[in-house]
Amino acid sequence: MSAQLPAELDPPAGGPADAVVIEGFVEHGDERGRQLGFPTANLHDVSAVPLDGVYAATFQIDPARSGLTYVAAVSVGRRPTYYGRDGVRLLEAHLLDFHGDLYGRRVRVELRVRLRPQHRFTDTPTLVRQLRLDVAATRAWAMSNRLEHLLTPVPGMTAGRKHRVGRARGIDRAARADVRDAQRMAAIAQVVRDTEPHRVSHPLVSERTGIPLGYLRWRFPSVADLIALG
Repeated sequence: MSAQLPAELDPPAGGPADAVVIEGFVEHGDERGRQLGFPTANLHDVSAVPLDGVYAATFQIDPARSGLTYVAAVSVGRRPTYYGRDGVRLLEAHLLDFHGDLYGRRVRVELRVRLRPQHRFTDTPTLVRQLRLDVAATRAWAMSNRLEHLLTPVPGMTAGRKHRVGRARGIDRAARADVRDAQRMAAIAQVVRDTEPHRVSHPLVSERTGIPLGYLRWRFPSVADLIALG
């Protein structure tokens, strides 16, 4: 399984406004996320989550005391890359722009949108590449949903309403561009996976995805680059 960006963003429950909510105390795990460069806060009671997968979420610390809220990339599942089907099902939340210790703290996690299903990856480097994409997709989701105030501000921004409004509009455009690019990459990857390697070509991918041929040749100079995406 190769790294890929989400083809679309799926609501986790009955509709786009719904969110699956989990509350509990952060428990110790095997610290594999920390070893990979993506430390996580782990919750073991995930019975409220119907589908395994990776989600864009919000994560509140000490909700009874109106604690701080962060944006988080959240994985729910059995960690199939390392444990196959025998892994313990749990929630692992990687908080964006957070540094600190959450063990034993009560937290509230709202799963807002499902980015992709769980996958078993061929090796650790491929998994790490996917985790980077998941975090980027989560950040883009947050900015496109006016949650940029939960992220670390961009250094050097000048104060003032006009500048803040301009920055918000710029972030919104950038987030939409990220989502469009994610959809393109996922469509290309799907075509490559569904095609025998010797038949993959720029014209074939363009025909099946509707993506301009010139863009494909610019983004992927060789057929080998296309095959690598799949």
